Amino acid sequence: MRYVFITGTTGGLGQALIETFKEDRIISITRREVETEIDLYKEHHVDFLNETALEEDIMDIFSSISPAEEDEILLINNAGTVNPIKSIESMDAKGYLDNYKVNVLAPALIIKGFIKSYKSFRAVKKILTVSSGAAVSPMEGWAAYCTSKAAVNMLSGVTRAETANLKYPIQSATFRPGVIDTEMQNTIRSSDPEEFPNIGKFKDYKSEKRLLEPDFVASVLKKIITSDTYGESANYDINDYM
Repeated sequence: MRYVFITGTTGGLGQALIETFKEDRIISITRREVETEIDLYKEHHVDFLNETALEEDIMDIFSSISPAEEDEILLINNAGTVNPIKSIESMDAKGYLDNYKVNVLAPALIIKGFIKSYKSFRAVKKILTVSSGAAVSPMEGWAAYCTSKAAVNMLSGVTRAETANLKYPIQSATFRPGVIDTEMQNTIRSSDPEEFPNIGKFKDYKSEKRLLEPDFVASVLKKIITSDTYGESANYDINDYM
């Protein structure tokens, strides 16, 4: 049996992942109720901006399942935000903190809970954290987003280092999903051109039909994380599967 914990499932890639893994036992971790006809095994509502409550809730979330030794336990850290889209000159402390709480602190606390809950289990255990090309390519107006995704890459790297030699190892990696046709792209295209000079490029992605469909990206992600060789690479990129 395969258990799949997925964060950020109310839309976009997260919702597509629910469809892609519908034959498995899906445990949704998200801000509000998921609108889906798929029978979720568990659904947990959390506030990613409230780190104190999240840290308390996460252990209860992972203890809500009782996996057997022959089972597989997957964690997909998908929840994320591009906001606020502002230049460094315009950004305030709250903007950085709100972004980092969702993009960095939440996955860090969730990974912590996953390790503490399952490190003694013989079951196959895998963590995939959704990153971005922005982690390695600076973009004007994305000071918070770029730096948070760079941090997530290193978070995954440290996770790999700390779990590789466990008695029952945990495989961890990041995934760059490309530019997907989601609500995040609507947010980007609606941003202030003075704060985000590259807005025209992203409008062209839409008008030229160059955005990737969430279902396709979800299918690639599933192929990656369910592979027997998962974890041999620290970072996976959608471009290698096009």
